[in-house]
Amino acid sequence: MGYETWPAEAYKNTNIGAVNNWAGMAIDEKTGTIFIPLGSAAPDFYGGNRTGANLFANCLLALDANDGTYKWHYQTTHHDLWDRDLPAPPNLITVSKNGKQIDAVAQITKQGTIFVFDRETGEPVFPVNEMPAPASVLNGEQAWATQPVPSLPLPFARSAYQLTQNDISPYANNKDELREILQNSDKRLFAPPGTSNVLLLPGYDGGAEYGGAGADPQNGIIYVNANEMAWYLRMEENEKLSANNQFSVGEQTYRNFCMVCHGADKTGNAASGYSNLTLISQKLTQQNVHQIISNGKGKMPGFPVISKEERENLVAYLFGVEKREAVSVNLSAVQQDSYKFTGYNKFLDDNGLPAISPPWGTLTAIDLNSGEHIWQNTLGITPELPNQDTNPTGCENYGGPVITENGLLFIAGTKDGFFRVFNRFTGKLLWQTKLPAASFATPAMYSIDGKQYIVLACGGEKLGTPKGNTIVAFGLQ
Repeated sequence: MGYETWPAEAYKNTNIGAVNNWAGMAIDEKTGTIFIPLGSAAPDFYGGNRTGANLFANCLLALDANDGTYKWHYQTTHHDLWDRDLPAPPNLITVSKNGKQIDAVAQITKQGTIFVFDRETGEPVFPVNEMPAPASVLNGEQAWATQPVPSLPLPFARSAYQLTQNDISPYANNKDELREILQNSDKRLFAPPGTSNVLLLPGYDGGAEYGGAGADPQNGIIYVNANEMAWYLRMEENEKLSANNQFSVGEQTYRNFCMVCHGADKTGNAASGYSNLTLISQKLTQQNVHQIISNGKGKMPGFPVISKEERENLVAYLFGVEKREAVSVNLSAVQQDSYKFTGYNKFLDDNGLPAISPPWGTLTAIDLNSGEHIWQNTLGITPELPNQDTNPTGCENYGGPVITENGLLFIAGTKDGFFRVFNRFTGKLLWQTKLPAASFATPAMYSIDGKQYIVLACGGEKLGTPKGNTIVAFGLQ
C-alpha cells in the first residue's frame, strides 16, 4: 500500500529513504489505536528521483495497536521538499463541534499549523483546503501541485509570505542589506527549492518542534511553543562525476555525510550551529571523534551507517593524516541527484540575531473547539538587548510545556536558560528562575507520598549555549 506513490524502482536507490517515526507516538488505550507521526522522505530538498506523493512520508498514521492493522492515514505535506516531517507526538483530546463531542487527535507541525482529526475515522474536524503550490524550476523535479492547509485552528507562527519590508528587525544595524535580501528571496507559500534563495519561515526547526504540545484533553485546549527563525533554502547543481574524479575514501565519506552541514571547506557555520572542523585536531582526540560519528553529540546525530573502515578513513582525513591514495569513482555504483542542498543558513542580522522583527519565540493557548487562540505570549528574552523586562523579544526554544489540572503551565526550553511557570488560563507569568544550563527538553512531573515534583535535564550546548550536565528538580508547595 502506497507503493504506487513512488517511482516503480525507488527501493533500489539507496539515496531514497527515511519516512521513519522519530518523534514518538500516542496510543488510545480505549480503542487500542496507535497514532504514528512519520518523517519526511530522503533526500530532503530534491525529489527528482522520488516523484509522486511519497506515502507514507509526512503522514499521521493510525494502526490497530494489537495486530498492526491499517486504519487510516493523512498526509500533511505531499512530496515534501522542505523537511516538513511531523516533529512531535500527537495529542489525544476531546473537542466539541456542532454540539457533538468528538474524540480527536491533534497533530502540530513545523509549518505552524495544527491538523485535528476524528480518532476513529481520520476525517478532519475542521476543513482542510488543498492550496495551489508553485511549480519547480529544477530539472527533473515535480513539485506537488497542491498542499493541505487547515482552515482552523489558526496558525501559531508567522509564514514567510506574510513578511514585508517593515518586518526587518529594529535591532539590526544593516537594515538596508536585510531588506534587499528579503526583497530578492522567494517568500511564496510552498515556494519550491531552487538555485536562488527561498526564505523558509517557519524554518527547518519549526514552528513546532520535538517537545510537543501540552493538552487539557477534557476541555479541548492545547498549549504549544514555537520558534520564529527564518532560514535560507537554496540548491545548486551537483558536480558531474566522471571517471577522472578521484577522492580518498575519507574525503568521499566526508562529501557523502558531512559536507552538507560543515561545508566543502570544513569551516562549518557557527551562526547556524555547525562547527568548524579545520581545527578539530586541536580540540578533540581521534577517539572522541570516532565516538561522536558513531553515537552523535549535541545537535549532531550519530551515523552508525558509516562502516568501521569508512569511519577510520574519515577521521584520518579530518586530522590530515590519511594516506592520500586516491580511489577512482565507480560511476555505476554512484546514485547521484542532479542537485544538492547548499546547507543550513539562518537569516540573521549583523549581530547574529534573527533578521526579522520579534517575537522570535512564542507560547500559544489554542481552543480546538473553535480553532481560535485563547492567548499568545512572547516566550523568552535576548539578554544582550535592552528593555527585556518590558518588551521581550522572545528567543529560539526546544522542548515543550507540561500543565497541571489546577491551572499551571511549566516550560523551560528557551535559549535564555530560564524555567518559567505561567497561569495556563490567562497566560500570565507567575514565576521564573535561571537554570544552571539551558534545558532543551520537556519537563517531567511525578509525585511521591502526595508531594508533586518537576524535573528538568539541563544540558545546554544547543544554540551555542554553555554546556551543562545537571538534573534539576523542584518541589511544588
